Amino acid sequence: MGRSDLEGETIRGNRHRLVRHAWVLLAAGLLPVLAPRPSSPTAAVLTPPAASGDIILSAVIQSPAVVPPIAARPAQTVVVSRGETVESLALHDHSDAAAIRWANGLGTGAQPAPGTALLIPPSAAALVQVLPSERPSHFAKRLGLDPRVILDYNALTKDTPRPVGSYLQIPLSAAPSGALVGRYFARASDGVPSVPEAHAAVADGFPYGQCTYYAASRRTVTWAGNAGWWFGAANGIRPEGHVAVAGAIVVFHTGWFGHVGYVESVNPDGSFVVSEMNYYGDGGGWGRVDHRTIARTDFWSVTGFIY
Repeated sequence: MGRSDLEGETIRGNRHRLVRHAWVLLAAGLLPVLAPRPSSPTAAVLTPPAASGDIILSAVIQSPAVVPPIAARPAQTVVVSRGETVESLALHDHSDAAAIRWANGLGTGAQPAPGTALLIPPSAAALVQVLPSERPSHFAKRLGLDPRVILDYNALTKDTPRPVGSYLQIPLSAAPSGALVGRYFARASDGVPSVPEAHAAVADGFPYGQCTYYAASRRTVTWAGNAGWWFGAANGIRPEGHVAVAGAIVVFHTGWFGHVGYVESVNPDGSFVVSEMNYYGDGGGWGRVDHRTIARTDFWSVTGFIY
């Protein structure tokens, strides 16, 4: 049966499945704009788990997958029954909880209300930034994807330019270099990724007033040492990468002992705003918090980001 055909209903307990979500979007007028899917039943691809360690540098894709993909079934839209959660739906439908949350704009820990229509992507996802004025159909063409694969991972109703600086989900196995591994990030407003909030952050073990003290008060830190050592010390403990994301710890290799700060936000041009202690500029200093913008031309001073 082709993608545009209407699926029959199936029953889970007392809950009826909706028709495949692409049919719903067809009614909304999006799919006629996007190229039709070939008759193949493949909606997305999954990379065998054994290959993931070879293609992922912690939280950022280092190089595209080179192993043959495994076909996955198309996405679907379901109506949430009482007692169901994102996690239980992901388990039942062989999907990924983080991908479900991103596709439906659900924050960390949020759960859909009973009766909500929820898009269930086929598999784990990666996040890729949209270019300025780029439409979903153009985004798909740039990445060499069937446009309807984008609909499998994002609840879209129109093929209009996405907000500047926003991201769209794609299959993890199809992710290009520099894409973010979706399971490590939450969706903020306008489709911008952020690091999920940590509520157990304490600065015990770091001297008050230092940059390390402040960073550890914003994010949970389970390692020790000077700021310049943090990127190496966190390896294997927390996901890391070289893409600025709000909520991350940024490590600088400046000065004798390095420096760390907290990424407050990322601007559409790729620069980011950092808050910090013990930086003697912009009104900062020992025990004082300042904010400054790190331009892309200043990324030479950044060792990396701890998510």
